This record gives sequence, structure tokens and C-alpha cells, in this order.
Amino acid sequence: MNRPSVRTVCRPPAGLADELREKVEALAGGIGQRNCYRPDGLEAAAEWIEQQFAAAGLRPRRLPVHVPAGPPWLCSVMTVWNIEATKPGSGRADEVIVVGSHYDSRVAMAGYRDHGPPLKDRLGTPGADDNASGVAATLTVARMLADRSTERSIRFVAFVNEEPPFFQTPAMGSRVYARAIAANPSVRVIGMISPDSLGCYSYQSMRKRIALASVVGLPDRPDYVAFLSNRFSRRFSRRCAEVFGRHSAIAVRSVALPALTPRVGWSDDWSFWQEGIPAFNVTDTGYLRYDHYHEISDTPDRLDYPAMAEVVWGLRHVIESLANPSADPECP
Repeated sequence: MNRPSVRTVCRPPAGLADELREKVEALAGGIGQRNCYRPDGLEAAAEWIEQQFAAAGLRPRRLPVHVPAGPPWLCSVMTVWNIEATKPGSGRADEVIVVGSHYDSRVAMAGYRDHGPPLKDRLGTPGADDNASGVAATLTVARMLADRSTERSIRFVAFVNEEPPFFQTPAMGSRVYARAIAANPSVRVIGMISPDSLGCYSYQSMRKRIALASVVGLPDRPDYVAFLSNRFSRRFSRRCAEVFGRHSAIAVRSVALPALTPRVGWSDDWSFWQEGIPAFNVTDTGYLRYDHYHEISDTPDRLDYPAMAEVVWGLRHVIESLANPSADPECP
């Protein structure tokens, strides 16, 4: 497997790559498909995430997300769950950093970019890269920072219902969460970070790649991680990219895209844009790089865990920097 070029920085602790692999294998291998069309898998994933937060010394809580009947969802009326664990801050506890990744996997559809209808009787993706990798990153950073002193509070969240047909609908878990936290007058959200698809750093056929990607600043070399934001969030994203670059051997590209169409927005960061909260997606660029995006072949054995560990190590420092602004005068 081709490795990205590396720079001289403090390397991740021993065992981090193995920890990430274990988490991805538990979610995408042991549990597998997890969405409203596979409710047993979705509930098993929620319980497993709660256990991981508790093992890190945090107290998880379930936050309900209501799914109505009818189109575009075409599933039974049900309540599913966002899982949140808060690391309280001291001194500036009302200021919050949100770190959130979706834990659902995509139901089968006719095409990898389709948004419906769901083909409930077909095999869907186990979702290793998209997005067991992002959940593993969020849980691992939560473990790393659980005992660290921070001025600001950090809310680690596993979101439900990011994948189509729920994406950018009222039943999207992060949309429900972002509305609620924005409406809370006792909380000021400094920004949100959304790890989603973090495991591919090898050359592939890139059969799903679009030509426009290179033009906007996402070249086809798989030697970087991207921080993707809208224009409103670009200062927040670029500042975080600067911190990341001081701590990770993986190169980072911060790209701010203009919101020209409703489909600009890659992940749960979109939900926070709707509330005027700076947010960005941390990603290996998904289908622009990874042949197995939204396929049944998106399995844990295809991910590059040493490179992923470098990304998570950088994110850990980004989030700790954001949570301790007095130590970094340029911090948002």
C-alpha cells in the first residue's frame, strides 16, 4: 500500500493504529449494517458507542430523533438516537466545541450517489470508511482528552441518520442536534468538527472521481487529509489546519467551497452551517479517492490504519487547542 510522505513531527503513541482498527472492526465488521432499515444493527451500534464513551470515563446520554412515516424515508415510524458525551470545561464551560461523526451506514440504493429510494431487501454497505472510521476517531479523541484539563467544554456526539435518504432532511440526526444546541441560550458553540471517511491513503482507480475536484484544490494524490468547509467557516477551518500541520505527519488541505447548490455540504457539518455555526468536515475525500465508497466492499480490511492514526493524532491536538484558547491567542 502506498504511504503518504511524512514530515518530522511528534508521532502518534504506540498502539493508536491498532485501537482504531479494533473500533472500526467492531462497528463495521461485528455489527455491520446499521440504519433505520436494519434497526437491530442501529441499536447495537448505539449501545456499543455508549459503552465506549463510558469506558473513557464520560457519561453518555441519548437524544431522540423522530422518523415519521412516508417518503422519502419509506420506513416505519420510529425513534432513533444521537449519542452525546460531554467533557465539561472549567472557566469557560458555557463555550462549547462539538466533535461529531455519524454512525449509521447507507442502505442499498441503485447508485452510489443516489438519495433514494431505499432498496430495503438488498445488502447495504457495512460502512467501514463511511463512517466507522469517523466514529472511531471521535471515540478515540474523547478517550485521549477525557482526563485533560480544558477551559471550554467539548461535546462528543455520534449522530444518527446522516446517510441518504435522511441527508439534509428534518430526520437527519445532526440537523436535530444543531437546531437544539443553537436554541440553547446558555451555550455558545465555538465551532463543530465532523470526522467522516478517514481511512484511505492509497492509490486506487478513482473511478468515481470528478474532474472538478482538482480545480477546487483536492488533487488526486492520496497523500493528504482535507478540511472542507463553506466560505463562512473558512477562518475556523484554516486555523485548525494550521494547528493540525504542527502535529501530524499527514499533509492537510483546507478548502472552502461556495454554497452554490443545496448539495454543497459533505456531512454533518452542513447541519451546523444552517444555524450559523462554523463547521468543517475532516475527510480522506470519500468517493473522490476511495473506490469502495457506498459499496458492500467498504470493509475494515481496506483501510490504512497507520495513516489514519496520524490524522487522529493531529485532530486530538486541534481539539485540545480549541478547548484551551488562553494557551493559543490566535485560537477562535
